[in-house]
Amino acid sequence: MLRISPIRVLVGVLVGLTLSLHPAAAGAAKLILALGDDSYIPSNAVQGAEVKKELGEYELVEFAVVILSNVSYGGLPAALQGGLSEYLGRGGSLLITGGPNAYGSGGYRAIADILPFEIRAEQDWRAAPFKPVIPLQPGHPILEGVTFRTVGTFNDLNPKSGAVEIAQYAGGGLGRGIGGGPGGAVLGGGTYQSPMIAERRVGQGTVVGVAFDLGQEARSGWADGSRFVRNLLTYLVALSPLEPKPREKEEKERGGDERRK
Repeated sequence: MLRISPIRVLVGVLVGLTLSLHPAAAGAAKLILALGDDSYIPSNAVQGAEVKKELGEYELVEFAVVILSNVSYGGLPAALQGGLSEYLGRGGSLLITGGPNAYGSGGYRAIADILPFEIRAEQDWRAAPFKPVIPLQPGHPILEGVTFRTVGTFNDLNPKSGAVEIAQYAGGGLGRGIGGGPGGAVLGGGTYQSPMIAERRVGQGTVVGVAFDLGQEARSGWADGSRFVRNLLTYLVALSPLEPKPREKEEKERGGDERRK
């Protein structure tokens, strides 16, 4: 099991504190693009960052963070489908959350090379016995102050070589074709890992995957759901150098201000 670099954690924490305490010092407000289920993402999730629900006038590489929240790959804008590799290559942060429209069930094999999990099956959204989510990296910034509830639905995925597993389902996986029972079924509580949260570096960027439906869990009474979302986004914004380009209107306003002085 890989462990997150202490230096990387420290950088994320320090830059996150800078953004939250002195957002103006970090330059222009950073942008977060939330696609799919954005109902659990507050507009002020991170100080010094603004949440958008569509690309609009912006290019993909102007967003510090892109969130794919229970949204199928086929439902993504063409600019995003074709631009994720460049986006991550330039240092962007990508958050992918689970659900019936995510990972194998959402056609994410098309971007399997950037995922922090291995997809087990084309339809991987499963119901399972409710069991705890076990933190594997308790010092990771996204877990600070967070206690997980038991989960009973998630995308049943494999750990990926080179990724850092941050949390894991206590009961193991449920997939077929892995062995253990008739027809290759794994019976009972599962006999192998089923990762819940993992992180991976891709190019200069960062991809964090969550295997459960974050929106569903946040809306269903998870006391620390909001804190976890804020931790996640603060961490990912801090790691990304991407910012929006100056707009013509802003340039004109600044020019007008200069002439009035």
